[in-house]
Amino acid sequence: MKPYEQGGLDGLCAIYSIVNAARIVSSISDIEAKTLFRRILEHLERTHDLSRMLAEGIGLVTIGGIFRTVVKGLIPYRSMPFKNLPNTPLDEFWTEMTRFLETDCERTILIGLGGPMWDHWSIVHEITTRQIRFFDSHKLRRLNRNRCTTTRSTSRRPHVLCPTHTYFLSLKP
Repeated sequence: MKPYEQGGLDGLCAIYSIVNAARIVSSISDIEAKTLFRRILEHLERTHDLSRMLAEGIGLVTIGGIFRTVVKGLIPYRSMPFKNLPNTPLDEFWTEMTRFLETDCERTILIGLGGPMWDHWSIVHEITTRQIRFFDSHKLRRLNRNRCTTTRSTSRRPHVLCPTHTYFLSLKP
């Protein structure tokens, strides 16, 4: 038997991802990050079933509400370019993420990951032609492109990058 690790029983990855995105985009301090974390929890306590969300995780609609009401000034520009495009090919998605991150260092991407190994929100920190690198709360560091897909997980490509569950985040347009 192994002990549970932080993240093993809780669904806090979305909250950590939002705070980490604010750190990248707006260069907030540790104190500001803790304050933002608390404000997100207070928002969820007022508007949702906090205990259920802490245990089961947070969905896309709730993340949108957090951005609109809690994080709006820290990350003023956000877009979901693939919101209604669930069948986006990996090559197109990869190219657009690369193009977005190349433009400015005050940018990041919040992404939903799926497949047999993941039901997780994370932050894309860097992307190359061969790897996607994360700034992650659960020790996820990188995934190789040849093991990723945007559609259905397979044994060869088990990691699903979810275009419809992806926010492009930046300080300026």
